[in-house]
Amino acid sequence: MGSQDVGERDDLSPWWRYGVLAIVLVEFGVLFWLAASSYSIGPPIPARVVGPDGETVFTGADVTAGQQVFQKYGLMDNGSFWSHGAYLGPDFSAAYLHRLAMDVRADSAFATPDAVRALLAENRYDPATRVLRFTRAEAASYREQIQYWTGYFTDVDANRGLTAKAVSDPQELRQLTAFFAWGGLGVRR
Repeated sequence: MGSQDVGERDDLSPWWRYGVLAIVLVEFGVLFWLAASSYSIGPPIPARVVGPDGETVFTGADVTAGQQVFQKYGLMDNGSFWSHGAYLGPDFSAAYLHRLAMDVRADSAFATPDAVRALLAENRYDPATRVLRFTRAEAASYREQIQYWTGYFTDVDANRGLTAKAVSDPQELRQLTAFFAWGGLGVRR
């Protein structure tokens, strides 16, 4: 073994302990800050989404309920939302946005890719009233997508691994579509 006994060795500097403690405290401080600020810096949920004539298309309560439906049925195990989740199904927020772009493109008022891009890039959310304004084409697409997602969640061949009629309640499907719409549109302050 050598001239030193196993129990005897050169002691390490006590500063390494202070360094490790400082790193741990800073890391936990950052984690707590991120957790607390995620509620204030996250994308806002509009109180109401209205069409061009002022009728309510869906509400913030629908978005929140749709998120609960998403969690209730474990849809993260099938697809993803904002690219977080499984790989069997689609990214639901991106799929909503893609279908919206195709629906808007079919509208003669937005026949060019630049017109579609400009429409989707425009922020029509009013933080003072918490109202998001949809164009006629966006409101129509939302209503059509309720039917699309109803088909997706009730057809075992289309939904890639979910059980038959995984989500079949019409109210839940409407709320789930509102959640996908909110996620796909990237509502910003």
